Parts: sequence; C-alpha cells; structure tokens
Amino acid sequence: MKKKRFKMMIGMMIIMVIVVGVLAISQSPRWGEKSFEAVVQETVTQSDGEIRLIVERTTEIYGSPVNSLGISEDTKLSGKGGEELSINDFQRGNAVKVTLKDAFTEETPYYYPTVYEVKIIE
Repeated sequence: MKKKRFKMMIGMMIIMVIVVGVLAISQSPRWGEKSFEAVVQETVTQSDGEIRLIVERTTEIYGSPVNSLGISEDTKLSGKGGEELSINDFQRGNAVKVTLKDAFTEETPYYYPTVYEVKIIE
C-alpha cells in the first residue's frame, strides 16, 4: 500500500513539473510587455540624434496621458497592413498602437520604456 501511494505521489509530481514546463514555454518571451493606443502629437529629433515620438494615450495605463517614446533601430514601425515604415511616415493625428516593455529599473531616474513596436491603426 505504501509503495502504491509513493508511486502515485511521484507520478503527480512528474505531471506537475510537465504542466509547469508547458505553461512556461507557451508564454511570450516578452514577459513585461504592455500595449496601449495613442494619437501622434509630434516627432522630435534631439541634438544628439535621438528620435522621440510624442504621443497622447487614448487608453489610460499611467498617470499622465502624454508619453515621449524613444525610437531606436530595434523599434518596429509599421502601417495598417503590416508594411514597414520610417519615422517620417508618422504624422500628427495618426492613431497608433504602441507596444513597450513594462519595467522600471532603479538605475534609470526617469521612466523611459523600451519601445518594441509602433503601428498605425487608423
């Protein structure tokens, strides 16, 4: 009886490990990803060459509705059909969906999220 109970416990533990493994593998590689919709206000190129997209959120996820998003070479810029765009294709009033990293690091005194994608939706 004890051997049967022991085998059942081992079997249950193996099943639990498999279930947890499957759940971990099926999750997105971007654990802290957040997205919101916004309207483009302006595009700013700073003196050091950094490009920033100023947007006003239409969905509330932070305290202030205005975001200054740093656009890097890793940021995917796309249109309605998924075609690749340049930063100059974004005009004032464009409705966009912004996907970014939802993380705050202690080393950064201000919240400058990593922007994964900006996509025109309207």
